[in-house]
Amino acid sequence: MKICILGGTGFVGRSLISALSKENYTITVITRDFDKNKDLAIYPNLKLIQEDVYNEKRMLEVSKSHDVLINLIGILNEKGFRGKGFYLAHSKIARIILNVCKQNRIKRILHMSALNADPGGSSHYLRTKGEAESFLHTYGERFADVTSFRPSVIFGTEDSFINRFSDLLKFIPFVFPLACAQTRFAPVYVGDLVNFMKDSIDDVSSFNKKIDICGPKIYTLEEIVKIVIDVKGYSTRVIPLNNALSKFQAVMMEFLPGKPFSIDNFNSCLVDSISESGLKFKTELESVIKQYL
Repeated sequence: MKICILGGTGFVGRSLISALSKENYTITVITRDFDKNKDLAIYPNLKLIQEDVYNEKRMLEVSKSHDVLINLIGILNEKGFRGKGFYLAHSKIARIILNVCKQNRIKRILHMSALNADPGGSSHYLRTKGEAESFLHTYGERFADVTSFRPSVIFGTEDSFINRFSDLLKFIPFVFPLACAQTRFAPVYVGDLVNFMKDSIDDVSSFNKKIDICGPKIYTLEEIVKIVIDVKGYSTRVIPLNNALSKFQAVMMEFLPGKPFSIDNFNSCLVDSISESGLKFKTELESVIKQYL
C-alpha cells in the first residue's frame, strides 16, 4: 500500500511515520524544505519530496498511484490577525486534497482535525478546521472513505503545548499570570494517537467517521501548568486571570516573537476541549511528561 502524507514533518507527522515504517507501507512525504527534514530519509520505504502543497498540478503528479492520503497540515497561530493563514492551512488545503484524490482515484483519506472543530466555532482556528472537516466528508465520501480525527491537545516529546509552557516558565520564574486558567482539556498522548491512526487505515468501522479523541483524565489549564512546574522543580506561583485580563494578555502577546498566546487562542479557549462521548486513550499526562521535560 502506498501512502502520501502532507504535514508529515511536524510533531504528529514524525511520530506517525515512525509507526507506519514498522509496517509494509511505501510512504511519500511532501515537504516545503527537503534539507531541513532530510533526516526522515533514514526510514525504509520512505520518499521525501520537496513541493508546494498549494500547487495542485504538482500535487496531482506526486500523489499519483497512491492508495491513501493523510493530511496533517495545521497551524495554531497565523502571522496576521484576520484568519487568512488559517484559511490557507486548513480550508484551502482540504479543497486541494479532494480534487487531487478524486482525479487520482485515491480511495482512503485520513484527516487531522480538532476537538470542537466547527464552521461556526469561536475562533478562526476552530472555524477553518470545521470547514475543512465538513468539506472533506460532504464531498469526499462520494468517492472515498474519509476519517477525521478530532483530538484534544496532544502531548509528547516534541509537542508545542507542554513545551510551550515549560519554555515560558523559564522567563517568568516567580509569578505566572495564566490566561484561561479554568478551560478544561483531556490531553492525548501522541503515541496512542498515531497507533490508532495507523490501525484505522484499513479499519472499516472508522470509515466516514468523525472521531472525538481524548486522554483518560480531564485537567484545567491551571492544573496542567502546575504539573509542569512540579516536574521542573520550580517554585512559581500561578495567578489565574479572569476573562477580561486573559483577553488583554492575548492582545499583548500577539506581538511577541513566536506568538506564544493570541486572541485566536483566547477565543478557542472559550470552549472546553473535552468530549463525553469520544474515544478515550489510556496514557496519562503524568506518566509521560517526566520523560521529556
